[in-house]
Amino acid sequence: MVNGNGIDDGFQERLRQAESAEREMQRLQPLAAEAPQLRLQQAKAQKEEERMRAKEDALSKARFSAQSASDKQNRVPELLGQAARAVIELYTLLKDVDSSRRQAMEALAIADRVDYDIELEEGEEHERSLDRDTRGLAYALAARHGDGKVRQLLEELDPEFSMLRGCNLDEPLYRDVANFVVRHAVPREAAPQAMMVNGPDSAPISESEPAPTEASDSDI
Repeated sequence: MVNGNGIDDGFQERLRQAESAEREMQRLQPLAAEAPQLRLQQAKAQKEEERMRAKEDALSKARFSAQSASDKQNRVPELLGQAARAVIELYTLLKDVDSSRRQAMEALAIADRVDYDIELEEGEEHERSLDRDTRGLAYALAARHGDGKVRQLLEELDPEFSMLRGCNLDEPLYRDVANFVVRHAVPREAAPQAMMVNGPDSAPISESEPAPTEASDSDI
């Protein structure tokens, strides 16, 4: 039906719907304006939740690892005691080895002195039989005796001896332990006789021997 203004009922209905929608939009517009802020708050809440979950997971792992470390540490005193006793036993043994080597050198020094005296007496007798001067003979013979000769004799008794002969020194930690014990067991004031096996990260290991008394001018 069309009224006098040329507006039919369908138009009126559409107008009512449009006005109703307009009022609804006006009513919802403030709420719609909140959408960006609400989405931002939601994202922040989700991020905070993820952070707290990650933190709790990390704390849980930390508590587990800390407890595991504590449980393992409980074994340290016993193992350290075992290691210390083993080091002390090794230290004592190396001291005994060094002492025996010293005794061997002292005995060889006596034997070398006997050889020196015999050679000197026989040499002087021979030189006198030829009516030659014997004053230089003692010095010449002394050069073949003393420290060097004693070390040579000891080497002949036990060729290529070393404090760590037969030990596995391929591992750096083994070498470090060996270096530590040998340096403490062998007196520092003694002169090094032979270098041991050395690794790139280890200090040299040396065997110490006493310096036997070399034939002096007063003894000749």
